[in-house]
Amino acid sequence: MIVATAAIVGCGDIDESEKIPVPKYHTTSDEGLWTGQSATHVPVVTFTGPDRIQVRVPLNPARKPRHYIEAIVLLDGEREIAAKRFDFRLDEARAEFTLPDPTKGTYRVVAKCNLHDMWSAPVPARRDEQRKRR
Repeated sequence: MIVATAAIVGCGDIDESEKIPVPKYHTTSDEGLWTGQSATHVPVVTFTGPDRIQVRVPLNPARKPRHYIEAIVLLDGEREIAAKRFDFRLDEARAEFTLPDPTKGTYRVVAKCNLHDMWSAPVPARRDEQRKRR
């Protein structure tokens, strides 16, 4: 007779001591191993209204090798608020998002390139004085 024992760990089980790594986001000042790629991969943020932003990534997609932006994500700290995902296309990647609180300075956008990882840019806090001038 053979006796076998096994530890069963369900998908919902969490090891509280396990540290989950925060993903690496490349920036203009920290391109990591992708030196020279920030000009075409770092998201560009523009306010289009008091609480609306437009995000564009100035990458010109290519067919060979297939090179494009897979997603643009709006984060508050490390928490995802909204995302727009893209299939391959030859257009520049663009997304529009509504900020829950435009005066809060913890938002950032991340662009995910299929070849060159993730690129991050902060969303500048919208100050009351800036709103009054517009």
